Amino acid sequence: MSMHFAAPTLTHVAPAQDDCVTLQLSQLPDTLTVQVPDSSDFAANWSVYAILGSDGEEPEWEGDEVDTGAWDDAEDEMEKLFDIEVRLPKEALQPYLNREVELRYKFRDESSMEPYSQPLRMRIEP
Repeated sequence: MSMHFAAPTLTHVAPAQDDCVTLQLSQLPDTLTVQVPDSSDFAANWSVYAILGSDGEEPEWEGDEVDTGAWDDAEDEMEKLFDIEVRLPKEALQPYLNREVELRYKFRDESSMEPYSQPLRMRIEP
């Protein structure tokens, strides 16, 4: 389910030129940090994970889930987290060497709704 979530950003990577980020695989750390932009459109009881591929409904690769909130005993409810980061292992990019791939983040909640973000296009080079 495509919603209007902003595209992810990569920590420690230069901003996209022409809406495409070029990544030098040999220069990357073992794990890329993907920033999930803060938004009022997702709930504190969801989880989020990185996905690769042109189809957000059926991604080619899925990362590990991260919670979007934490339990607050004082308030007795879930508190939404900010500055959420998901991880993208370098080896997940290997199959895309010398071509472009779309990176998104995708949410999961208790219902069957699994909205995902706009893509960040990446060109993977050696």
